[in-house]
Amino acid sequence: GEDEEMEEEEEEEEEEFSLMEESGWLHASHHPRDFVFVEDAVGAIMAAMQYRAVQGSHPTTFNIGSGEMNTLSAFADKIQQVAFDDKRPNKSVSKSVIDVELSNAARSAGFTSNEYLGWSAQTTLKDGVAKLLAWHLDRALPFFPSSTLDEEEVDYSESEGVMKHFDGKDLLSKNNVESCSTEEGDATCLLEQHTSYPCASECSTMTCTSSIFDAVLPIVHDTTEGCYMVLYTAPLGYDVESLDVETEYSDPGSTFEYHEGTVCTIAFVPSESTLVKNVIEDLPVNAQSMLDTSPSDSYSTKLKKLNGHLAHKGFLLIFVDGATHPLPPEETLLPKLAPARLFHSSVRRAMYVDESFSHTPYPEDALFLSTETYRGVTKSRTIKGHDEKGRETKYKLPEEPQRYAVMLASQMRDISTGEGHTVSLRDATRAMMDEKGYESDAHEPKEVRAQREFYERGRALINSMQLRSSDPAHRHKIEIKDFIRSKWVLYNLKLEEGHHVRCEWYKEHCRWAGSNTLDSGMDHLSFAYVMAKRELSRKIVSEEPLPKELSLTEKVIKAATDAHEWHPVFLGGGSKIPLHDSFKASAAQAIPLNIADRPEFELDKVVPETVSLDTKTSYFVRIMSDEVMLKARKNWAKFIAKFEKH
Repeated sequence: GEDEEMEEEEEEEEEEFSLMEESGWLHASHHPRDFVFVEDAVGAIMAAMQYRAVQGSHPTTFNIGSGEMNTLSAFADKIQQVAFDDKRPNKSVSKSVIDVELSNAARSAGFTSNEYLGWSAQTTLKDGVAKLLAWHLDRALPFFPSSTLDEEEVDYSESEGVMKHFDGKDLLSKNNVESCSTEEGDATCLLEQHTSYPCASECSTMTCTSSIFDAVLPIVHDTTEGCYMVLYTAPLGYDVESLDVETEYSDPGSTFEYHEGTVCTIAFVPSESTLVKNVIEDLPVNAQSMLDTSPSDSYSTKLKKLNGHLAHKGFLLIFVDGATHPLPPEETLLPKLAPARLFHSSVRRAMYVDESFSHTPYPEDALFLSTETYRGVTKSRTIKGHDEKGRETKYKLPEEPQRYAVMLASQMRDISTGEGHTVSLRDATRAMMDEKGYESDAHEPKEVRAQREFYERGRALINSMQLRSSDPAHRHKIEIKDFIRSKWVLYNLKLEEGHHVRCEWYKEHCRWAGSNTLDSGMDHLSFAYVMAKRELSRKIVSEEPLPKELSLTEKVIKAATDAHEWHPVFLGGGSKIPLHDSFKASAAQAIPLNIADRPEFELDKVVPETVSLDTKTSYFVRIMSDEVMLKARKNWAKFIAKFEKH
C-alpha cells in the first residue's frame, strides 16, 4: 500500500505545472539574461531623448540594463512564486549560482547610462514579474467572476456567497509592490487609470467601493427569491415625490398559468424622499401592527421594519439611504446597466424601466418581451417576394439556427440603421436628446458634445487609410450604427456573454455621464460605440469578408425575416471562433417560375421549434423594431387567448 501511495505522489509531482516546459524554452533555461522592466525601459528612452552630446562628437550608444543577470529558469520561478503565493515548490531547473564575471559585466555596462543620463533601473525582477502578471490578469479577467450554475449558465449575485474578483491591483498589494499611478502625473506609468466600482456592481473587483446599495442587498435578495424575472425602476439622486411610471403589483406568489415563472416588481427609491414619507404616513394603523410596527415607533424604526414591505403604483418599494442628493455615475448607472448582483440568484431575467417611461409596463409585457429573447431552430421554408423585374417570385429560405439574446432593446425611431446608412453621429445624438426629453432647441450638454466628438474623431482615426490593413480584404471600418431607445432594456442575467456586454456598457458610460449630476447622459450613445467596437473586433478576428451591397435575394430575406435584428455577441479569444450561425443569404434560392406551383414549394407557415438544451446556441444582442414587436405582440395575444380558451 505504501509503495502505491509513493508511486501516486511521484506521478502527481511529474504532472506539476512547469513554465519552462510549457513555454518550450527548456533548452535555454540556463542562459543568463539581463531583464529590464518595461516602465524602466520607457524611462531610459525618455532620458536618452533629452541627452545632448558634445558638438562634433560621434553618435552616443547607451546600454540599458538592470545590472543583474538572471536565467530564464529564475524568471519562471519568480512567476510561480508571485502567482501561487510561494506555496508551490519550484519545479524549474534554476540553481542558486551567481556568475561573478557576467554580473560584473552587466553592472559596468550600465555605468554610462547612470553617469550621462542620470538613469538606473528601479524595478527588481520579482516586482517586475508581479506588475507583468497584474497587467495580464486585468485583461484576461476584466469583470466580476461568476459562480457557475452549470455548463451554460452563470451567477453573479451574492446569494450563493460568490467571492469578489481578484484583480491586478490586489496581486500587487499581496506581493507588497507599489503600483504606479497616472493620476499622480507619472509619465512612464503604463497602467490604465484604475477606477474602483461599487461592490454592489457585477463589474466590481476586490478593490470595490461601498455604495448606497450595500445596505439593501439582503432585503432585495430576500424579496426577489423565487422570482423568474424582475421588472424594476430606480428613481435615485433627487427627492422623489411620486413614481411617474406605474405597473401592476406582482411578487413570487403571483402565477401566470401560461408561463412557468413569476415576475416581481421592484422600485429603488430614496428613503429620505417625500414619496417614502407619504407612503408611511398613509399606512393604516391595523396594517402597521401586521408589519410589527406602531404609530409610536420613530421614523427610522419604521423605515427599517417596513423596507421591502410597502408598494406604490404597483412597485414594491426598496428604501435606499442617502439617495436624495446627486450621485456619482458609478452609483446612478448601476441599477440600469450592471444589475445582476442586486437580485437573488433565482432571478433569470431583469427588465429595467426608466422612471420617465410614458407607457405603463405590466408583468405580462415583461413576460412577452422575455419570450422574444430566445428562439428555437426554424426549419427551411418558402416565402413570397419579387425578382429584379418586379414579378412575384417564391424563395426557399434555409434553416435558421437556435438563438439566445443576452439583451433586448427597442430600435431608435427615425434613424436609418440599414446598410449604407448616411445618418451623422450629430443627427443621431440629436434624436437621442429628443428621446430623452430635451427641448427641440436645446443645446448639446458639454458632456454629450465631448463624448460625441471623441467618438467621431476615434472613428475617423480608425477608418483612416494610413492605419488600415495592407490586405484590401480585411479593411473593415468601425460603424457606429446600433442606436437604441433606452427607456427600457431587458437582460438575461444567466449568460456570461451578457455579463460582458453589460459591464462594457457600464464602464464606457461611467466615463461620460459626468460627476455628481442628475442627468446620466446619453447611455444609448455609449451603447452604440460599445457595439461598434465589438462588431469591428468580431469581423477582424473571424476574418469576415468585407460587406457588399445587398443583393435582391438578401433584400427579400431582410424584408421577410427579423434576422438583421439579431447582432452576434463576440467575446474574443484571439483566433477564429464560431460566429452566429445566422442563415446565409447565399443559401437562399429563387424558385424558377415553371416549377413554383409544385407541392414542395407551397408557401410555408413555419413556427420555430422549442428551444433545446442539446442544440448548439448562438448569442446575440437583439435590437427590435416597432414593426416586428407589434407583430410579435399580436401573436402573443392570440396565444394567450387560445390558452385561456382551452
